[in-house]
Amino acid sequence: MNDSAITTKEEGDVTELFSLYVTIPLGVLLAVLVVLAATGNALTIIAFARDKSLRTVYNMYLVNLAVTDFCLGLFSMLVYSVYTLASYIWPFGYHFCKAFLVVDFTLCLESIITIVMISFDRLLLLKHGPHYIVKETTKKTLIKIFVSWILSFSLYSPAIIGWDLWMGEDINEPGDCDVQFAYHFIFTTATAIIEFVIPLFAVTIINFLIYLQIRKRTVVSPLPNGRNFSSKPITEQTTSAEEREKTRKDIKAARFLAMLVLVFAITWAPYTIETIIISFCDSCIDTYFYEFLMWLLWAKSVINPFLYALNSALFYKNFRKLLRCRKKRNNANHTSTVVSHVAS
Repeated sequence: MNDSAITTKEEGDVTELFSLYVTIPLGVLLAVLVVLAATGNALTIIAFARDKSLRTVYNMYLVNLAVTDFCLGLFSMLVYSVYTLASYIWPFGYHFCKAFLVVDFTLCLESIITIVMISFDRLLLLKHGPHYIVKETTKKTLIKIFVSWILSFSLYSPAIIGWDLWMGEDINEPGDCDVQFAYHFIFTTATAIIEFVIPLFAVTIINFLIYLQIRKRTVVSPLPNGRNFSSKPITEQTTSAEEREKTRKDIKAARFLAMLVLVFAITWAPYTIETIIISFCDSCIDTYFYEFLMWLLWAKSVINPFLYALNSALFYKNFRKLLRCRKKRNNANHTSTVVSHVAS
């Protein structure tokens, strides 16, 4: 069997380990994903902390999303990388399995709720206009974020912690780490609707309302024949320019939201459908295909920081500055090491 090894999860259940030809490139790929997710979202958080101009209510939601994605990268993706490279044999035991699942499911749901809050916040800005700053305060935003974390923890955590105790049986074989309700069709379908279908429907409606609000404000009146723009009073020209700039920013923000929602839909829909199928037909989904969809779901954490940089010149500027500072420090350390070697 080439250079692959064999291990046993339990009597009669034999699992083939990955060969080195699979383990090494797979390990490199997973390491790249983990580093990108952790680094990209860390840059977002640091930029928000360093640059006062980024500390807006809207960006507080973005940073909350970055925090969830950072934790997914540094915890969920990192731990699952070990599980994956061990040929899907869970090496951390029963209690850590439950802790891992609680943290992972909470983080994933929080990222979804945050996308809904980001979309709703943009709609409020367009509806309230100049009154938005008065209505949507930092304190109010922090309360919303705090409540969202409680909701994210509450949906899955009780079932993850206590399902096998309530039912009196553990569905996991030694070396496995799956949620105990994986094969319960009603619970899986109900939570999939709450976690994915309703939020996706909500952000779709919200984004459509945002589009309508922007379209209302994008009314361009043609200038009369014989008059050019410069013949308008000074005040009128300034107001018109300000309105155009505001509309441009609104359109850019709407496009960013559309991309955020699209990435969410593409990365989450296959996994959600798959979990419902598995709940009533475990053999209908190939193991490797299931694992691929799991990583596709987490890929959202890798993509989101690129969207922040693409949408916001301030985030992009801060990312470049932080990366340049790190490069300069590395060069300085290298130079000092060389000098010390020469001197010695």
